[in-house]
Amino acid sequence: MNRKRTPKLNTRVTPARWVAFRTLQDFRKGQKFIDEILHDYADSSRLSREDRALSHQLVYGVLRNLYRLDFWIDRMSSKGIGSLPESIVDALRLGLFQLAFLDRIPAHAVVDESVRLCDAISMGPIKGLVNAILRRFPGRRDALEADIERDPRQVAIQTSHPDWLIDWANHLFGKDRAEAWLRHNNTPPRLHLAPITSHFPQAPTPSRSEREAKAIRRLLEAIGEGEAKTDGETVTWEGGLPVAELGVIRSGQAYVQDPAARQAVKLLEPKPGETVYDLCSAPGGKTLQIADLLEAQGKLVSVDSNVNRLKQVSENLSRCGFDWVETVCRDLTRDWEEANQSADAVLVDAPCTGLGTLRRKVDLRYRLKPSDVEELAKKGLSLLENASRLVRPGGRLVFSTCTLTLEENEETVRRFLSKHSKEWNLVREIKSPAWLFSDTEDDQSEVETDGSYCALLSRAN
Repeated sequence: MNRKRTPKLNTRVTPARWVAFRTLQDFRKGQKFIDEILHDYADSSRLSREDRALSHQLVYGVLRNLYRLDFWIDRMSSKGIGSLPESIVDALRLGLFQLAFLDRIPAHAVVDESVRLCDAISMGPIKGLVNAILRRFPGRRDALEADIERDPRQVAIQTSHPDWLIDWANHLFGKDRAEAWLRHNNTPPRLHLAPITSHFPQAPTPSRSEREAKAIRRLLEAIGEGEAKTDGETVTWEGGLPVAELGVIRSGQAYVQDPAARQAVKLLEPKPGETVYDLCSAPGGKTLQIADLLEAQGKLVSVDSNVNRLKQVSENLSRCGFDWVETVCRDLTRDWEEANQSADAVLVDAPCTGLGTLRRKVDLRYRLKPSDVEELAKKGLSLLENASRLVRPGGRLVFSTCTLTLEENEETVRRFLSKHSKEWNLVREIKSPAWLFSDTEDDQSEVETDGSYCALLSRAN
């Protein structure tokens, strides 16, 4: 059981920077999920809305630029970065990120705060070095960047991606497109809100499209059109309020879902009156999307192997008024003995390397290993096999991931089809973002989406 992180705030350092520093320390010690660490620290420290936003910007900014920051530190330290205490490296990362990328914070304030941070962590004797490095940095930045341009690992340093991931991207996409993807991963993602449409009465506006348009208009009005815009299906929000505090989220009028993640359910096309299963469903975005389309007509079963994450699904369903949806906790890699081929439609959103979500999960690139691809591909195939046993003759199945590897996506589906060629057919595949996989010109909204894969399979009668 995870214990709540309760860092003692140090009055010498502003709360946002102290929380950011402690979060980076835990990340360095091997903590897996940076968003959970940061959330726990922000909650236990009772950060204000503004300090939460700043601590998030600092932590995510450091991780998006980690290799570049470390290169600067290494070059400006007489004995190299390896000679410095790890806590001092974290303090320098925070200071250099602010000097290089946050124009609104005066340089003298950054230096002063960093020196006080050294005192707060009992590293006072080294604060002179920290002070010197930060004060010298603005004058040396151009020379440091020139050094990066000449370095054999230039792309890795500039984009902060491991070498193996760069090699993989170059092989799959080609050098130019791979580099565009690497740089894309360091751009802050947009937040997309999907409206709940089924709660609108059908009588005044009988068509689904009319009710969807009405739901979008209500979201825009509730959020404020100055902070939001729409692609006709979701609302992109660019305000500074934490998403959990948005009234439309708390009231169940909307949920967070990237357009790429919506592709799988759109491909499945669940219809009112059908029996539908959503497998590996947590945190529940696709379950909510399916429930909204079924309009409380039919049966929807949301299944996940993690009881705590399934609880989150239940909470989201309740918040959005979908208490009629059934939730089940079970290990989906094992045979489902009671599977009786009764489902009209099944969605399996397989665990994966998540390479399509690196903009959002900024620490993921540092946690992944090349061997994870093969291991997760095997798991995905096992899940696909078991999911297929739920589908009735003539029914349909969608296999989806939020990654980009051939092994976890197309090759997994091909292995399944080669084994069940008489029973199953591939209807369609969708890979996002399309600009990575084809030469077609895409609009800006498509470029802004996450990466994903989904395949629609049909079962013979």
